[in-house]
Amino acid sequence: MSLPNSSCKKYAMLGRKKGKQLFLKGLGINLLLSVSSVAIFLAGGELLARLQYTPQKYEHPGTFIYDKEKVFALRKNYRGTYKDSEYSTNSHGYRGNEISVEKPRNKKRILVVGDSVTFGHGMSDEQTYPYLLEQSLNEYYAEQGEETSVEVINTGVPGNSTYQEYYDLKRGLKFNPDLIVLQITLNDIIEPYAGWIFKDMGMEEGELETISHEYILGQNDLPYFDYFLRQHSAFYLFLKDMNARIRFMDLTGNNIAEKAANEEQYNMGLLVNEPDGPIVTEAWRNIFEWIRRMIKMAEERDIPLVLLATPYDFQFTLERELAFPQQKMREFASEEGIYYVDMLEALCYLLVEREGEEKTFNQIIAEWRSDSSSKLIQDFWEIFFIDFVHPSAIGNGLITNILQPVILNALNPSAEEGSF
Repeated sequence: MSLPNSSCKKYAMLGRKKGKQLFLKGLGINLLLSVSSVAIFLAGGELLARLQYTPQKYEHPGTFIYDKEKVFALRKNYRGTYKDSEYSTNSHGYRGNEISVEKPRNKKRILVVGDSVTFGHGMSDEQTYPYLLEQSLNEYYAEQGEETSVEVINTGVPGNSTYQEYYDLKRGLKFNPDLIVLQITLNDIIEPYAGWIFKDMGMEEGELETISHEYILGQNDLPYFDYFLRQHSAFYLFLKDMNARIRFMDLTGNNIAEKAANEEQYNMGLLVNEPDGPIVTEAWRNIFEWIRRMIKMAEERDIPLVLLATPYDFQFTLERELAFPQQKMREFASEEGIYYVDMLEALCYLLVEREGEEKTFNQIIAEWRSDSSSKLIQDFWEIFFIDFVHPSAIGNGLITNILQPVILNALNPSAEEGSF
């Protein structure tokens, strides 16, 4: 006897349903076993790795804190010492007094983004050029009998490159600035010594790897999961160690740091010695990409932007035609239609003026080179700088003096003000 067609279909459906249930049950068990196996493997790996590796706990005891977007930033509401000088930050993490987000009536705001030069390395709060610029501009408007007052917001952070400055500018736009100053120096273009920043943050790298300068220059990301796992997982440190040993073909791991340093064996001198070389070409491509993003943000809000170039000491010992980085930035500023201020050019002009203007800068340099006992260039440099790149109090005053006419011209294009 055969079953009716309806009964056959019913039993077939029940069979398929039962089969599907068994399949899903089996799949669930297999997935559970797989997850359990992976968890057991990772837990076992973590326990074994802790015999050799210790997760790094970052405490951020001082100046810097980790920042998800730009790798590092200044600690907010902080009073402390940096490079033997006291400084303070406000609730926004900027050096200087507290500022409101809402701009008061008759107030002009200047947003300054930059590195340790803008931050004021080795200077007190009142010696930095952003502070001096605010005082000078307010004196100017008071002398003109205008009700306008000026507030200069210093977002500079030691170690910044244009990557960090892009985010500083982006965040600073909430203050509704009337003008932006972007300060650049040579190690914002090529940075071979970025590891100090991570060490100051408490991120000791040890022999596991050399933290790449590319994280600072914005060429590669330092993802949050890397920051998190470094602090919590010895197994992750083990995997990074193995990756570094394979990458540098050093199974012992004893020579990784040396090999990594040799891989990045270059310095800012390449910007002058090999201006068209592949490393320099890529460095300029990267920095101009970040600056163009900043220019676009400023243009969208109709905010003028001033590019300020500050020099390294070795540049002041070279003929003017060898100032390739400054020439490159000047050409870029002209192409992009932004203002440009060159501190190296101002220094050269002052030296010629001091020597009586009978000689050109190149002639002065040639005579200095020919006289091994002469300290003319060193002594002149030390008036304006405390080391190879950071301005002294007088140097910060010089930056203020060469910036002010350009800023006044940018804020009031009809005014007849000069610029460098």
